[in-house]
Amino acid sequence: MSRQRQVPTRTCVACRQRRPKIELLRIVRTPQGNVVFDGVGRVDGRGAYVCGDVDHWGDGVNRGKLNHALKIEIDESTIKSLSEAITSHQNAHND
Repeated sequence: MSRQRQVPTRTCVACRQRRPKIELLRIVRTPQGNVVFDGVGRVDGRGAYVCGDVDHWGDGVNRGKLNHALKIEIDESTIKSLSEAITSHQNAHND
């Protein structure tokens, strides 16, 4: 008898829905204090997951949910670079 593997799930910080980990995007606060997009899911640091939906991304950042989850204040230039990294990552996977 084979055992089914359990699919790891995470909660989106913006919409609070649990989804399979593979469907979410990971944002990390590194030990050095930088906030980066983690496209591979292996960057060291405190991570937070967001949906790939643009509306959820904007909502989570604008309400400070991402700041709260990462326990750091994220400046506008970092938000812009995260948004660009996520957009290019999604475009690469949609092609």
